[in-house]
Amino acid sequence: MPTLDELKQKWNAEQPAFGSADPYNAATFNHIIRTRMKKQNNSIFRYFWATFTLHIIVYALLSHVAIRYGADTDVLLLSLFGFGVTVPFTAIMLRRYKQMAVAKLNGTSGASIYTYVSEQRSRLAGFYTFKKRYDLGLIPLLSAIGVILVFNLYFPGGVLAFPTGAIVTYLLTLLSCFLVIRNENKKYFLRPLQELQAILDDYRSAG
Repeated sequence: MPTLDELKQKWNAEQPAFGSADPYNAATFNHIIRTRMKKQNNSIFRYFWATFTLHIIVYALLSHVAIRYGADTDVLLLSLFGFGVTVPFTAIMLRRYKQMAVAKLNGTSGASIYTYVSEQRSRLAGFYTFKKRYDLGLIPLLSAIGVILVFNLYFPGGVLAFPTGAIVTYLLTLLSCFLVIRNENKKYFLRPLQELQAILDDYRSAG
């Protein structure tokens, strides 16, 4: 992502000479900021749609297991527990991202743009804080539920008959989830938050 100074220099270099006209005015500055903000919003909402789709798949799988194997009390309870720990995250994610989606930029002045960027960054930072805390509990629980269900349904004797295999599978699942989440956090949270903060810093320096 080019810095604001680089964008300014590029703008000035590409413009023909207009005498005493200001080559870089407030309108140009605001246009650059709005363009950068739009790019960050697109990045932020890619996480929402990917995660929302994943949750639909999880709910579909849990529903299938609960309906097909619901006669087994343990399987039914594990499926319901999976719903119970996932639904709150989905609900909060929907509410937080809806707030970001419906937020409108009121006016074109520098002050209104600064307020919009600041509020969007606060919303994203708030959800990221919640996500990190929830992941600490959600991922181990869902991983355990998945491993137990798979072993109970497809291996005679279940987890108790294959404790080593179940533990290894569980640890590998946690490791893969950790790697995915770390990359996800960098791509959809840390980088956008840094860029939004850079936009705010550019406004302060320009002021």
